[in-house]
Amino acid sequence: MWNAVDKLLSNAMENGCFPGCGFAAGQRGDVLYQKVFGQLTPNGKKPVTLETRYDAGFLTQVLATMPLSLKAMEHGLISPDDPISRFLDGVPQDKKGITLEQLLTHTSGLPASFSLEHEAHRAQDALKALLAHPLESQPGEKVKQSAMGYILLGFLMEKVFDMPLDDAVKRHVTAPLTMTGTGYLPSGENIAPTQITYENAQPSAGWPLDGNARFLHGIAGHAGLFTTLSDLTRFVSMLASDGLCQKDVFLAKRSVHLAATDRTRGMNAAWSYSLRITKRSQPYLGHLWPSDGYGLQDPASGSLVAVNPSDGFFVALLCNGHESPATREENDRLRKVLLNAAYAAFQHQSVSI
Repeated sequence: MWNAVDKLLSNAMENGCFPGCGFAAGQRGDVLYQKVFGQLTPNGKKPVTLETRYDAGFLTQVLATMPLSLKAMEHGLISPDDPISRFLDGVPQDKKGITLEQLLTHTSGLPASFSLEHEAHRAQDALKALLAHPLESQPGEKVKQSAMGYILLGFLMEKVFDMPLDDAVKRHVTAPLTMTGTGYLPSGENIAPTQITYENAQPSAGWPLDGNARFLHGIAGHAGLFTTLSDLTRFVSMLASDGLCQKDVFLAKRSVHLAATDRTRGMNAAWSYSLRITKRSQPYLGHLWPSDGYGLQDPASGSLVAVNPSDGFFVALLCNGHESPATREENDRLRKVLLNAAYAAFQHQSVSI
């Protein structure tokens, strides 16, 4: 039943999309399929394992910044309706009304991305440069996936928790979930390289691919986190289980519902908190997925997560592709055909049981 998944991932590696990957699927707290493929590097001799650490890229928003925001809400530290000016000093007039929910749902009006290195002399000046950059639209006017909004949210979480972002993520997210292989700036062995250094054309491991994350010394709200297939599976299983992780409550059920349902109804795209909602008119997760499913793909690497809340099915993929216009188009196609194949396998397996 899972042969189609095996074949799709094997073909993607043969076509040069990535040298190796890990894939898992399950239902709520049960893992139904988990497998790793290939090597850490092209033509390499070190195989991928369940504990290989991958650059999560934009999945950092799902694994770190979003749950940290939900924890802050559960602790009574924030409300989604709070304006950012409640927590940050020096917010210019055009951004004073931006709310936390608008940052979480990509409706803040901030641009998709721009180089902080070109607008800030050093990392310490990044927040000031980010607040000074012009908006592309009025807050709440339309949806535009914005890495810059999540960088700003990361700075804001540091204020709310009164500690560096990496410490807050460890204390409130990864440690409670026993995600021991997940964190910023990993060191040691078994790290899948995600960056090519142009000086020697050799892969570099443990340093994020995203340029703004590198400028921020590897720690940011939008990118920079590294994770393993075991940990990613654990996290996505928690979402599919309405906040439960092996019978322990990590997030309240209502918190997961708030974060995983469409918060941008009537706008140009359907988003929840860091997660894109699949719709019949916009089948982001593939044409076989029900229209309340949600997920996210990192465009650079191809890694992704997906959950269907109605039946608790979930999928996790980690890989280390390299972004180009051609690979982005292939990633988009692979996401849909792979998730269709996985959902069909799950349906067949459920019927046979």
